[in-house]
Amino acid sequence: MSALTVTNQFPIFNDTRGSPLDDGYVYVGVTGMNPETNPIQLYWDAGLTIPAAQPIRTIGGYASRSGGPAQIYADAVNYSILVKNK
Repeated sequence: MSALTVTNQFPIFNDTRGSPLDDGYVYVGVTGMNPETNPIQLYWDAGLTIPAAQPIRTIGGYASRSGGPAQIYADAVNYSILVKNK
């Protein structure tokens, strides 16, 4: 029998004290630049058809869409990211 790694499906964002970030802001932008002032287009789906407005809000440490955890997608290999407390 082979072992499989069990991982969390969603990345977790923490606040400055290390707790799961509630009501935080996530900005994703151009590599090497301030993502708050140089954002890239984000999406809620892997097909890149449902645009996600920035900043992405967080609930319990997770990126949030319609009150629940969500994945964020970008059509970019490299990017910058900024996470802010509420």
